[in-house]
Amino acid sequence: MVGITFRIGKIPVRILPSFFIMAALFGMWLSNPIKIVGWVVVVLASVIVHELGHAVMGQAFGLQPSIALHGTGGTTSWAGSRRLSPGKRIAISLAGPVAGFGLGALVVAATFLGRGGSHAEPVSASSELGSVLAGELIYVNFAWGVLNLLPILPLDGGNVMAQVLGAMRPGRSERPAHLISIALAGVCAVAALMTRAYWPAILAASFVSMNWQALRALSAAEHDAPLRATLEQAYAALEAKDAGRLLSLARPVALQGRTDSVRAEALQLLAFGFLLDDRLADADAAIAAMPKGFLPHASLVDLRKTVAGPR
Repeated sequence: MVGITFRIGKIPVRILPSFFIMAALFGMWLSNPIKIVGWVVVVLASVIVHELGHAVMGQAFGLQPSIALHGTGGTTSWAGSRRLSPGKRIAISLAGPVAGFGLGALVVAATFLGRGGSHAEPVSASSELGSVLAGELIYVNFAWGVLNLLPILPLDGGNVMAQVLGAMRPGRSERPAHLISIALAGVCAVAALMTRAYWPAILAASFVSMNWQALRALSAAEHDAPLRATLEQAYAALEAKDAGRLLSLARPVALQGRTDSVRAEALQLLAFGFLLDDRLADADAAIAAMPKGFLPHASLVDLRKTVAGPR
């Protein structure tokens, strides 16, 4: 994937072109090309500092972070898996905004100290630009940081809210977290529209959509959970090469499954059953019906070649 890659200490960072495009679009209100470039630099520095807050805190807990900057902002992801307590996950979520607040405070302090000189000196173009950039750094790191603490997924405040609910309702927190996010994001979208703040309204509406899709995915996963037992029986039938039983078990799962992973497994087992029954065309149809992104297992491909025979 194209982009700029480098490391900050041991932390790999990738910046995609979409990040610069979106940041420049946000700065179009400045009109002046030099000020737009300055705005992009401000957003770049602020987002990197924010994500470094997450990354450094994660490193302290033994995680291996990597940072990606893209069209919707920044993301810190983790290599491998490591179980962390809700408290540590909350600390990681809060570390990003706190890092931004720290940068904003440094700029405020530097600006205050810089005003200690004589006010009689004429204002140069460079000092004017520096003043604009300082104001933008303060705005981005404080205003965006506060907004990022709203309890709306996928914002950092939303992640904190989800962890708190998870500690209070183990195993039963995901749905309430998404419902709260939808309600609050909906209120924010309406409030933004009423004040003609169209971009925040679009952003809030996107959060509503994301959480609604997550709720649908959660419902689908809950629906498919009991079907896993049937799939295990189907695998046993495949091991025994019992085509009739395999087909009778896999077919209803393929029809009833709502998640792509369950449907893909069922259709693949169905294809195995058809091939064991010498029904090549039906097997090909089952393979073709597999959800996008899922490929047949190598053993299924080999069995198909055996059944198809020489051309």
